[in-house]
Amino acid sequence: FDLPTLMRGYWGNVFPMGGIGGSPFVGETGFAAFSSHVAEDGNIIVVFGPHVGISEDGKVGEYLRGGQLSNSTACGAVIGAYKACLEAGEELTFDEDVYDMQMDEIKQVFAKHAKPISETENPMATCAYQAFYMVKERIRKIVNTKFGSGKLVLIGGIQINMPQASMEDYFLPMMFEVQQLGAETEDLLDTFSDIATQQDLRSSPWMAVTAQREVFSFMTWSPPAESPVYQTMHKYFPGALPAQALHERKKAILKKYGLTADNTIMATSLCPDEINNDPSDLPVMMQNHWGDVFPMGGISGAPFVGKTGFRAFSSHVPDDGNIIILFGPHVGISESGEVGDCLRPGQTKTSTACGAIVGAYKAVMSGSAGAGSDPSAYDKQMDWIISQIAPHA
Repeated sequence: FDLPTLMRGYWGNVFPMGGIGGSPFVGETGFAAFSSHVAEDGNIIVVFGPHVGISEDGKVGEYLRGGQLSNSTACGAVIGAYKACLEAGEELTFDEDVYDMQMDEIKQVFAKHAKPISETENPMATCAYQAFYMVKERIRKIVNTKFGSGKLVLIGGIQINMPQASMEDYFLPMMFEVQQLGAETEDLLDTFSDIATQQDLRSSPWMAVTAQREVFSFMTWSPPAESPVYQTMHKYFPGALPAQALHERKKAILKKYGLTADNTIMATSLCPDEINNDPSDLPVMMQNHWGDVFPMGGISGAPFVGKTGFRAFSSHVPDDGNIIILFGPHVGISESGEVGDCLRPGQTKTSTACGAIVGAYKAVMSGSAGAGSDPSAYDKQMDWIISQIAPHA
């Protein structure tokens, strides 16, 4: 079992902030959106870090994926960036490809470290450590404790993907902090230490008929037909179906095409908002059926992993296998039928959903988009969303 999966099973829904390499590419806006979802006087836990594979024969940076006959790299993005920097040397250039911004940034980080990394005993292991420091630096830039009186817990380290057939994955903890507004930071890393097992942690759509809608409501898959939320949903989003109904129908259709959980891998490009990760949501139902998921989306649902992310994902497909991609934005509807509003667990007032899209729209309409922006700010995804919303606001 992976640590993120175990923690999700205990703590509940998750807001994925990371992109390829593990860096929190959702940026300051993503964390601001996430932290606005915290329950009144509630707390936040953030788990972060890169991952690295270890093959059956002990090679760091390699992993045998389900349905494949030979090892592939893990993390593919980190190792790919390292190799590209090492090969190009001083001739390495960055074209700032808007559709591959995550890989461009990883390359920029690794450019100055590639040669020293190549001279270490195990460059692939060193890459993992360097990737951790890259992710940690960006986590430090985007998080804060301004969300309320609760605690912010940061758990950072390296996810170690062990050979799939023989053993469970490991996690190397390298940071464990508890922060709170107005209080000193508590460093709890030593509480993970066990001298017998660890050494020096710090270094290392169609319109449905009324009868169909009534059936969905009877099965509790949709709200009662007389409710404001029901009326709003079918007025502004005609053809919307309950996740369960769509999931079952999709399974039946794709089965005819020979797609099974054994020969198919799944990716999503969805907003990481944790309200998209309830057990009754389509992404969760699909993951339970198809298996592990490669998240390609950032805030708003745009596939910020870019071309490199898709290349990495598609290289994981089983031999002669298939790919399913679920993508799109999300929107909330409140009990009173307000589009763009959502009442989150533990809160007493509705908040926006999708917060990034609504925020970008409002920023453009108010004329504040880009005004007086901090050049040191780390918010690339929101900057891109604003640029896409601006012509249409």
